[in-house]
Amino acid sequence: MPSDQTLPERRFYAGPERLDGDEVRLDPEETRHLARVLRLGPGARVGVFDGLGMELEAEVLTVAGEEARLRVVRRLPPLGESPLDLVLAIALAKAEAQDLAARQATEMGVKRIIPFICRRSENLDPNRMAARLNRWRRAARETLKSCRRSFLPEILAPAGFSGILAGPEELKVIFWEEERPGGGYSFKASAPPAGVRLLIGPEGGFTLKEVEQARAAGFKVASLGPRRLKVETAALAALTLVQHAFGDLG
Repeated sequence: MPSDQTLPERRFYAGPERLDGDEVRLDPEETRHLARVLRLGPGARVGVFDGLGMELEAEVLTVAGEEARLRVVRRLPPLGESPLDLVLAIALAKAEAQDLAARQATEMGVKRIIPFICRRSENLDPNRMAARLNRWRRAARETLKSCRRSFLPEILAPAGFSGILAGPEELKVIFWEEERPGGGYSFKASAPPAGVRLLIGPEGGFTLKEVEQARAAGFKVASLGPRRLKVETAALAALTLVQHAFGDLG
């Protein structure tokens, strides 16, 4: 966590379209949180971010109805970004598991999150999938407020299994519960890569055919130990391993 105690403690999201010169207009949801939940009013100093790297300290000017107007006091450098270009591809799972994985991936510095469909994953109709994506993106914005990070991870629409195998990352790893602990890829033996793509399977795990398909596409196969992990636990464990080896947790 940053040691600068002068950073605003309360942070609010405002998309680029809500910044006009030195004035920021919070949307109704953020305004309700500011005024009704935190009970902040004119004169309060808060942080504002747009999810694209902009960080501001601002003073609340007015709160009227569903909109709060703020004045920019100073512009701040981006916060908390990992030096590692990290992509998490995670099989569609139960809503609660995927929600938690999106929050934790945001905290862990992931740049892009790609849900995907495979043999044993969930398969949602378009309406439910659209609702899920909106919820994950909202969860990422809410997480950014507390984890002191400036860039929102890009959360993409679901891809098929073949679609997530392609990517520019130098290192690609698929985690498979059938891989013998200690017998697969070891992060300790590698030099820092330019980028990393991680594949986390569904509750039932990847099939052997999927693992072989990933291996043929250049993926390393790795283990997360002898215990069976839930999807969200596996994602967090994998991200911790990679950030400790190549990112900013070492």
